[in-house]
Amino acid sequence: MTDDESGNDSPDAGSPKRRRAPKGEMRRAALLDAATVIFARNGYSSASMKDVAQLAGITTVGLLHHFPNKEALLNALLERRDQRVVSRFSELTMEMTLEGFVRFLKQSMSFSVESAGECQAAMVLNTESLSNLHPAFNWYKERFHITHHHAQGHLKALIEAKEIREDIQTSALAQEIFSVMDGLQIQWLRAPDEVDVMAVFDVYLQRLKADIQARP
Repeated sequence: MTDDESGNDSPDAGSPKRRRAPKGEMRRAALLDAATVIFARNGYSSASMKDVAQLAGITTVGLLHHFPNKEALLNALLERRDQRVVSRFSELTMEMTLEGFVRFLKQSMSFSVESAGECQAAMVLNTESLSNLHPAFNWYKERFHITHHHAQGHLKALIEAKEIREDIQTSALAQEIFSVMDGLQIQWLRAPDEVDVMAVFDVYLQRLKADIQARP
């Protein structure tokens, strides 16, 4: 008598089945991946729905079924970026220490350079959106203020906790940190074999830490 016949579970019977994403979600993700490649290569302004469809292996009509126009495709891509940021950092415990702040910055940079394609698309779109006519102008402007406000708030809390010097200009320091992060990403994208982005950023953070930490 086999295990099944005796009423006992077979080795696979009790194992959970892997949940597969609906085909629609998988197709949508593939289209956004293709859009990332095209936007990184051509920028939003020069990209076409035809380019995205060809890379994704579907017809332009098929792409339009999911995204009625290029701006809708861009908005979906930006929304996915937001979702990934929330997913990555929502459960992160923010320690109110200088070490915790430095660790958070490392994790932020690591997230930004996980994918060269996504990093390049973000940098190209960010630069293009300096024009107030660009459909992502408000999105990038809003994210600029959110990230700077968050960093300044954290730095002010570190001053109150006597973790960093009281004379620190939080606004200027936040601008410096994000300028270094953006600049390093551009250099890494330009010469990935020559720029060890995380190693260089770590050196910067150690120098920053030594400079801003509260004196005994």
